Amino acid sequence: MGKITNIWPHDLLTFANNDDLILEKNPLPEWAKDSLSKAKIVVVRRGIIKNNLIPVGLRGYERNQRLAGFLKKSSIEKQYHPDYFIKHESWRDLPIERQKLIAFQALIKIAPLLADYQWGISGSLAYEMATGIKMVKESPEHVSDLDLIMLDLPEFSVDEAKNFLAKLNQFGTHADVQVVHGENCFSLEEYSLGRAQEILIKTATGPILSDNPWQAIKEE
Repeated sequence: MGKITNIWPHDLLTFANNDDLILEKNPLPEWAKDSLSKAKIVVVRRGIIKNNLIPVGLRGYERNQRLAGFLKKSSIEKQYHPDYFIKHESWRDLPIERQKLIAFQALIKIAPLLADYQWGISGSLAYEMATGIKMVKESPEHVSDLDLIMLDLPEFSVDEAKNFLAKLNQFGTHADVQVVHGENCFSLEEYSLGRAQEILIKTATGPILSDNPWQAIKEE
């Protein structure tokens, strides 16, 4: 493992031993035991790193299967930033039948549209590309979202944001775009609706409201 430097929300972290993971529920539910038996991997939650304990979340296959906890920084074996999967075109490592899913096809088609931006993917697509475990869903009722992480996106007007999102939402699934700077982020979709005078900003110390989200995410 190379030296671990910055750790950001949405990063995926792998580790070797269950004992390195401190979860907030004990005994563990069966889905959590099953998840850990398949892959020792967690996603970084937004929060303060204290005593080298990173706030993380364990996920299962279903949306409601989420468990918060902490991982010892010294236990990290591998770190995946959201942009890792784009730079390495990690979908190519999946079986062809998985690459053909609507969500992965949408990601493949979106990638050239975002070539001039700093961005990455999180959520179920990132999890599946990191582990090979089938997490992305496709059924008549539900297709997995694209959880896009846009780093330091240039400031858009409301109309520009609408047009940007329209380009990303033409491939059969919903593109959920988070505009990110460091620990802070906001939803581009919420901003694009132009309905609220104040937009929700997620920060390491909790949510805040701002009438200028582009400026607010850059404030420490």
